[in-house]
Amino acid sequence: MVLTLIATVIAGPLLVRPVIRVLGGAFPALFGPVGRMSQRNALRNPRRTGATAAALMVGLALVGGLSVASASISASFDRQIDRTLGADYIVQGTEFRPFNKDVTDAVTGTPGAGLVVRQRIAPIALRLPDGKRVGTTAAGYDPRLDDVAHLTYARGGSAAALAAGHLAMDAGFAEDHRVRIGTVLPVEFQGGRRAELTVGALTDQEGSQAFGSQGGVFLGLATLSEHVPYGEDSALYVNAAPGTGARELRSALERSLEPFPQVQVRDQADYKQLVHDQIAVLLYLVYALLGLAIVIAVLGVVNTLALSVVERTREIGLLRAIGLGRRQLRRMIRLESVVIAVFGAVLGLGLGLVWGVCMQRVLALQGMTVLAVPWGTVVAVVIGAAVVGVVAALLPALRASRMNVLAAIAHE
Repeated sequence: MVLTLIATVIAGPLLVRPVIRVLGGAFPALFGPVGRMSQRNALRNPRRTGATAAALMVGLALVGGLSVASASISASFDRQIDRTLGADYIVQGTEFRPFNKDVTDAVTGTPGAGLVVRQRIAPIALRLPDGKRVGTTAAGYDPRLDDVAHLTYARGGSAAALAAGHLAMDAGFAEDHRVRIGTVLPVEFQGGRRAELTVGALTDQEGSQAFGSQGGVFLGLATLSEHVPYGEDSALYVNAAPGTGARELRSALERSLEPFPQVQVRDQADYKQLVHDQIAVLLYLVYALLGLAIVIAVLGVVNTLALSVVERTREIGLLRAIGLGRRQLRRMIRLESVVIAVFGAVLGLGLGLVWGVCMQRVLALQGMTVLAVPWGTVVAVVIGAAVVGVVAALLPALRASRMNVLAAIAHE
């Protein structure tokens, strides 16, 4: 990313002529001689134009790259949720904190609640065949996990994974550490408790984060409770009983959980929105960078146009003398500013899209396998760049249009 940024900044002046000829190609047809002059003015000094657009380019490259990465993360989580979550509703604590048995009893006693599968989380440490000790988080589930989750297994199944004295883990993690079906692993639980558990199944979930942190380790709740007897449930997967609609069940669950404001009822759409809201925090940072880039870009374009107007004082006087009106002069300078700003936006977004794709390929190693390009954001940024160009040209255009024609012609 650093090298491509440096290369693009250096190559910017070389790209001015071909890119601006394309971006301003329609100006002569739309605005006549004024459009042709504005395009040629932007081409007069490629080095200055490239330097002016560089500030906007850097900011928009960051915006483009992070937008692609965040959109890809959201799309990957959405697909993973669609593929794995099979429960009608999930009851979880705010900020994913565990809750006491009273909440579980309230949910299981809710009218219309059919199957309820408990999830419990506990930190563990695994002694692996390659000699490494890996600290991670294990999830314990009730036996009917397949009724509330759609798991893909590379080897084995849920019955073997949740059997007494067994566990399951991600197949990729297992391969990295020379773990196979039937391998007996020493496991350390909280409080110094130790056990030897047999690997009963290997999952293929496109990333070991599907059921926790590193390794995607999960096991039967009975096995986990044997070694961590005082743990609290972290989630409840709830399916509606026969004859009960999903909306009816949600209303009943919310009524049952009114005494427990520390827990929430979520469905697939809620889960997706939760992920999107968390990623939105990153996007707020992106928008802050965009705002800073716009401020810097506006100042740069204003400075460049003001300098250009001063250098072309006599030329502007001559144009006014042969009939160029003040409105046409202001339009010429505005179009010149717009094409410079859009040039910076095009370079920045092109570079940012390359960065975003590269970041997504790195994230794909962690299960974020969906590439998503937020085209709406891209189009909005290009339109915004044109608006920036118009705003940046207001003062230089006004100054040029107020020049005294005779004084401008006599200017040396």
